[in-house]
Amino acid sequence: MLLEGDQAPAADEPLDAPEPVDEPPKRKVVQLSSFKPTKSNHRQKADGTAVLKLPEAERLVILGSYGIKVKSGAATISGATIFPSETIHWVHAPHCHALPVLRCSEESILEISHHPGAPELRALERSSPVFGSLWNEIGSREEATRQTYQILSTSADGPKKAMLQDLKSPALWNKKLADLVRPSRKVAPVVLVCGPKSSGKSTLSRILINRLVTEQGSNKKRTWPGIAVLDVDPGQPEFSPPGVISLVRLDGPNLSPPFCHPTLGHKNIIRSHAMAAVTPGSDVENYKDCVQDLYQRYRAACPNHPLVINTPGWVQGTGLGILVDLIHEIHPAEVIYMSEDGPEDTVVGLRSACEKIPFTTLPSQSSEFTTRTALHLRQMQAMSYFHVDPDKTAGDEIRWSSQTLMSVPPLLVKYSGANNGILGVTCYGFQPSAELLADAINGTILAIVEIEDRKAFQVAQKDDGVLQAEGTVESPTVEDLTQRTPENIPYIRRTTPLNPRYSRSIGLALVRGIDSVKKTLALSTPLPPKQLSGKEIVLVSGKFDSPTWAYTEDHYYRVSQRDGKDFEKDADDGDVLDVVEGSSKAIPWTEKLHGSQKRAIGSRVWRVRRDLGRSGGGGGD
Repeated sequence: MLLEGDQAPAADEPLDAPEPVDEPPKRKVVQLSSFKPTKSNHRQKADGTAVLKLPEAERLVILGSYGIKVKSGAATISGATIFPSETIHWVHAPHCHALPVLRCSEESILEISHHPGAPELRALERSSPVFGSLWNEIGSREEATRQTYQILSTSADGPKKAMLQDLKSPALWNKKLADLVRPSRKVAPVVLVCGPKSSGKSTLSRILINRLVTEQGSNKKRTWPGIAVLDVDPGQPEFSPPGVISLVRLDGPNLSPPFCHPTLGHKNIIRSHAMAAVTPGSDVENYKDCVQDLYQRYRAACPNHPLVINTPGWVQGTGLGILVDLIHEIHPAEVIYMSEDGPEDTVVGLRSACEKIPFTTLPSQSSEFTTRTALHLRQMQAMSYFHVDPDKTAGDEIRWSSQTLMSVPPLLVKYSGANNGILGVTCYGFQPSAELLADAINGTILAIVEIEDRKAFQVAQKDDGVLQAEGTVESPTVEDLTQRTPENIPYIRRTTPLNPRYSRSIGLALVRGIDSVKKTLALSTPLPPKQLSGKEIVLVSGKFDSPTWAYTEDHYYRVSQRDGKDFEKDADDGDVLDVVEGSSKAIPWTEKLHGSQKRAIGSRVWRVRRDLGRSGGGGGD
């Protein structure tokens, strides 16, 4: 039975330390925008686009989804400087994250347009309350296509009980950012950003990326042809679903939170690897091998691009060891640590590893109240990924399907016989017996991994830090490793992960069913069939978060249709987490406890402490 709210801890989390949920502070009215719309500075076009005339140093905060086009002057937002062009830069600004501030360094004319993809993204709230109460208030669903944003003068202009915050970049951040993007740099910088959880790593990385990708020289041309991002935090990735790390190339600013771009177009994704877990602690060596492979791909594909590396928030014990190893292998030009408060052993260890590499500590992002925990954000990112509509999505302009996954016909993949679609299924970590494999993977998320060379099944060896597979003696073939389950599923049993040098992740799939008669798997995936055809595919099971959101979509959708309202309005009168709990009465596979009711002995999740540090003589890190 799934116990609502329970989640097995990652290996790097302390024993019996549940994630704290912030208590909402008393709401104070805060000035957000200095811009005041008047007849002289604001005009509405027939298509709903607003034309704004902003004087120098004007400040504008917008809640919702919108597009920015600069007609004259220049504007900055989230570190990006936008110059006059016909390009529309699309923004998603929900209030579960700090709202970006639009500023003008000179008198400017901007066009603010409604976001065509906003209604589909907002419609996901019908299938899950975690997507509710995120945006500007609208009167009806019909208005959602016309009113996708709201200019906020003060925090009182936003939705009731919403804790609105603007995005702030401390002075020390700005000083360091200015140094990293200074025009005198002739070599593309490689910057590694690390720090504890919730310290602002992703925020600083995003601002840095946006500054680099929009930086112009004195000739009015972009300083760099593009920016490479090594996104290696499997728990909170920026450009991929949870459990996946990637190397991507950006040629434009990133102006939305991760759940609004859970994947990128093929031209932007250079390479990805599935960790099949939300923490590198599940397999440290495989994690380091995959990061090293991604870095080697960066050196081969785009060495003239600046590289920003965003790392996990695991900075003690084994986590510190991982960071030290990455610094030694990558040799970044700069290392930034996002805390001035230690831990002391972490700072000392990183400073020692850097040696001649500039090492900077910056203040953490100020503590902010949030209506979404890290687990909620992972659920949102995974759900957003699986709801991407491949038929409507063009490049980076992601569009979503508001239909529940179970209402969409699955992709049927033969696993046995002629024209089978996969080489087999393999497991990272725990290896179930062949008799239990079907039950172990049914209803779970699997990684779709392309085998580029059969050497991927050989045991990886390292030569001067570079992964190799040649020279292995009598390495077993995939046929040698494969056994058949009672359902005739090809089960590739191996104790080591696939060699990342010869394999890559191309997406994720949710197993909806296994037909042992027709020898087919029913899969939900946003990947179009043409992207899978002609490839040797292995499905990888591991420690992905359980997709509980997928099990309850139909229930929530029926409730929203029956009541004729979305959870957005319900959540206006209370925290969205109350809505989640209050709606769980009839959800299958869940149990709700009332008052001081306790669970039966043995029903709680076992929390095993894996990283015991340096205590005692029993080994450890």
